[in-house]
Amino acid sequence: MTGSTWDRIDGLARLAPTPHNTQPFRVRPLDERNAEIVVIADRLLPREDHGNLYTASAFGILAETIRLAGLHHGLVVDVAPMDGIVPGTLHEQPRTVVGRIAIVGECKPSDQRGLLEARRTSRLPYRNSPAACDTVEALTVAAARHDHRFLAFDDAATVRWMMRRNVDAVIDNLQLDDERDEIRGWYRSGATPAIGDGLWVEPMNQPSWQLRAAFAAPRVFGLPGVRQVASARYLRTQRGTRHVALICGAFRTWPELAAAGRMLLELWLEMARHDVYMHPMGSMLTNPRHADAVARRFGVDDCWLALRFGYSDPPPRAPRLSTILTYE
Repeated sequence: MTGSTWDRIDGLARLAPTPHNTQPFRVRPLDERNAEIVVIADRLLPREDHGNLYTASAFGILAETIRLAGLHHGLVVDVAPMDGIVPGTLHEQPRTVVGRIAIVGECKPSDQRGLLEARRTSRLPYRNSPAACDTVEALTVAAARHDHRFLAFDDAATVRWMMRRNVDAVIDNLQLDDERDEIRGWYRSGATPAIGDGLWVEPMNQPSWQLRAAFAAPRVFGLPGVRQVASARYLRTQRGTRHVALICGAFRTWPELAAAGRMLLELWLEMARHDVYMHPMGSMLTNPRHADAVARRFGVDDCWLALRFGYSDPPPRAPRLSTILTYE
């Protein structure tokens, strides 16, 4: 064991995705074999992410990524959530220890870098071709292993409904002052750096002028006519979509959220194995009116993620910061 062990794990752990790429988790090494995972409150989104549910689930994504990073370097790493965490209060304290990491043994190194680097969100247009049946089955099985349901749809009417519902939710959410102001600071313009956080125009596949206009004059985007034009422009960036899906299951308590995040990373890596990308469409489910419409259309009451998936060119990589806590 060397002093650089945590840095080596960080090289892959930083690839873990988080809502709006806010990266609120940091690893605080205690010694050569033990560390804590800390959540930084000013990187949370409590107005948009009601109850901090999605960010709390991202703990599970990070936990599984750290475990895989350990395997890559020949280390058996155990990552456990702390007991008694109340997700809805995480933003009330500057920092909260939410997990513990322990290096509990050694093993033969196994390459994990390829899949972790291949796993990305793709907001690009997709190729107008259906996913193979065995791919959809593999995704369904991956979710079921964790007692979640991956409900995939490929009929044109459902795909069209989901895509339009998503863009309507995006525009409607822009009209919510508190939520809009909260996420405004996470949008970035200019060339996408290798190191950073937030949502950059290249990975977002949206021109900077359009993003600036959406925040500068959100009410205009809600006007008849303008709304239709903006919707059409947005939907053109997502042409070729042949598949949409819902993920359903337990998603409320801290243990459920941590488990859901682990499942989501496994599902995402399964997509990478099949050369498939996905684009989570969270706006539909953080907006109660649109979430209710989804629940009624599909007859589900436990859906927590909507997405489109398919084949696309490799999307730009979102920038990441180190996961290591470097200041106190």
